[in-house]
Amino acid sequence: MAKPRIAMYWTGGCGGCDVSPLEVGEAIVDVLSGVEIVFWPALMDAKRAHVEALPAGSIDAVLINGALRTEENMEMVRLLREKAKLIVAYGACAHLGGIIGLGNLHSAQSLVDTALGEDWQASAPVPGANGDAPPALTAGVVPLSDAITVDYVVPGCPPPAQLIGQFFRGLLEGYMPDVGHVFAEEKALCDQCPREKEDRPIERFVRPHEIEPDPDKCLLDQGVVCMGPVTRGGCEAACPKLGMPCTGCVGPTRKAGDLAGGMISALASLVRAGEEGEDVFAQEDEILDGLVDTVGTLYKYALAGTWKRGSGGGGK
Repeated sequence: MAKPRIAMYWTGGCGGCDVSPLEVGEAIVDVLSGVEIVFWPALMDAKRAHVEALPAGSIDAVLINGALRTEENMEMVRLLREKAKLIVAYGACAHLGGIIGLGNLHSAQSLVDTALGEDWQASAPVPGANGDAPPALTAGVVPLSDAITVDYVVPGCPPPAQLIGQFFRGLLEGYMPDVGHVFAEEKALCDQCPREKEDRPIERFVRPHEIEPDPDKCLLDQGVVCMGPVTRGGCEAACPKLGMPCTGCVGPTRKAGDLAGGMISALASLVRAGEEGEDVFAQEDEILDGLVDTVGTLYKYALAGTWKRGSGGGGK
């Protein structure tokens, strides 16, 4: 049986996903010996011309990580789609748009002006750097599926070792699930979390640094916004186990559908205030006003997926 021919490409992102296969530990030896790598710029000297020279459909699977932020990103993922049998959205940025997608709260031009100054011209090199001008920004960030057809998703920021392992086992052993599969649990992360949940009424919201949470109790019960109820499991609740709330990087459960929408519904059911005869609604509004950076908290990874290209930036 011929080894699967794979490629990995990094668009707009921090680079953590590009090296995350190392998280599988010693099993990386089996992975690397079981595949033929034809393109992986972070690992080997490979150029766009090498990809262009490949026949259509000659790569078995391309793992693309990062969000789409530049015209060059768009060109490369379309080229890779042409050359690949399977495209994998690898990591939260490719899957959902990622933290970079919060840039959609502003226009592309305002981001450039803030970073490089209003007098900077798009045809000029970046100050302090050598070489050509950077590629043009798109109007806004979008997830990979907005540009090309995606066959599979390996989610996370970066993907947890166990989910990476699931994907590569399927690829190497030839039993890939149906197209469209997300390599994560169907149940919510809360199902994997060892913290005791009592569904206590939330009387105030706190940020993680404002309290020293009880190590055995549910963070949401303690007023910390934890996205566990609407986020797929698969990471073994790594963040909550260490006292930090889930931020939704593995993406929404099928039931939640939308991370922010699902979480708002969950929070609304938990906010309780007032005694009989008091202005309960006013008190509940006051509690909800305690949420800091609502968009950045509830849409930390998924804002770009709600934004449509051509809207001109500034959000949906």
